[in-house]
Amino acid sequence: MVVDQEALEYSTLKVEKSYRICLPQPLVRRADWIAGERPVRGWLLVGNSGRCRLLSSAQVDKDPDCQALRARVAAETGASSASPLDFDDEASAVLALRFAPVEITPPKPGWRLTLPRAIAAIMQVRAGESYVAGLFLRSHIEIWTMETLKSAMNVPLTEII
Repeated sequence: MVVDQEALEYSTLKVEKSYRICLPQPLVRRADWIAGERPVRGWLLVGNSGRCRLLSSAQVDKDPDCQALRARVAAETGASSASPLDFDDEASAVLALRFAPVEITPPKPGWRLTLPRAIAAIMQVRAGESYVAGLFLRSHIEIWTMETLKSAMNVPLTEII
């Protein structure tokens, strides 16, 4: 069995005071949709409180699951309750926080993503203090908290293989 060391691209990224993260060139090169001289629009899909994935607008527009998620977010945020005593389930109530539009700004000094503050708060990322992990997995750039990465590394290998 040959292990492709190139399959996983990893970088430790500093979260700047403005919640910006400079995306390293190796990650950007592998995500072929982040290119050009102008800002690029995309989406940040939050998988859980410690892990999110960058998606291109084109991918979101073409993918039926992403379109269904976008429609559900629109329905959840636009719906009104018949009674003030009716509460949505927690997962539905915060669904809009899990699928957020973002802008990635072009080089000089590098491509930069600004984490939405609500997502940064949920991930417990502190501006100017925290580091996150940038990974390239399954053809996507993912942002993980260091705690999530540490937790993943603490799973005994005997449970994985």
